[in-house]
Amino acid sequence: MDERIVLIGAGSAVFTAGLIADLIRLGQRADVALVDPNPGALNVAIHLAQKMIAASGAPLTLRAALDRRDVLPGATAVICTVGVGGRRAWEQDVFVPRRYGIYAPVGDTVGPGGSSRALRMIPAMVDIARDVLDLAPDALFFNYGNPMAPVCRAMRKATGAPVVGLCHGVMETARYLARSLDVDVADLRY
Repeated sequence: MDERIVLIGAGSAVFTAGLIADLIRLGQRADVALVDPNPGALNVAIHLAQKMIAASGAPLTLRAALDRRDVLPGATAVICTVGVGGRRAWEQDVFVPRRYGIYAPVGDTVGPGGSSRALRMIPAMVDIARDVLDLAPDALFFNYGNPMAPVCRAMRKATGAPVVGLCHGVMETARYLARSLDVDVADLRY
């Protein structure tokens, strides 16, 4: 069976390119729907993905949608990389606390910046979870959006959605720990 993968928040070219690269490496047939409410960002993402797929010859088909509800039916996997408010909001999460002497390395998971981001993210992510349960109830459901733990907890509590939270930083942290401990990263279990 071909996979039907929906990427919500595809306007993030970095995450989209990473997902497409992973799918190309797998070599599995899949229909991939890229979703973003920003037409300009979605257009960039779809063109980048098309070029990657064409260059590789991978058995992937692409679709684009501004509305997730148009492509969720029949999805076997839903991946959210949503960032409500975009870069300007994220910058405020970092820079406003700094004005008061509170420094966070990223500002989207803990402290005042993380709280601010959670207040923006949770309502949108709960809406997405409701749509996934309604239109793709059997899909695997993954969230990369930060602050990951509060967002996933809110989605589960509000909707019962079986969402799995993932963090792209885990692999780099594993490599860092392996170097620090002078062990092979393959010897770590996480």
